[in-house]
Amino acid sequence: MPQHAGVAKMAEAYMRASGGAISEMPITERAAPQTGSVTGRAVAKNESHVAVATAANTFVVVDADSLGRIVQIGERLSLRFREGRTSIHNDRNRGR
Repeated sequence: MPQHAGVAKMAEAYMRASGGAISEMPITERAAPQTGSVTGRAVAKNESHVAVATAANTFVVVDADSLGRIVQIGERLSLRFREGRTSIHNDRNRGR
């Protein structure tokens, strides 16, 4: 059983209870990409992992320590993946 199984169960329960999931479809966890980015909403967390819903019935689980700050449930996140590390991407600090 993966170390983050508890967070995955919490994510599924939250997505169902909040109405964010399509009820006729299963909720699935997908692997976080090695490179690239995803945007979504934090739907579950514990001391070591955060689950981020990336679509109505899909979420990824990432290591909370690599994010660099505490994430709140319901918070919208843009995550960047590079060389096996995850970080929060903040567009507000970029100039045009």
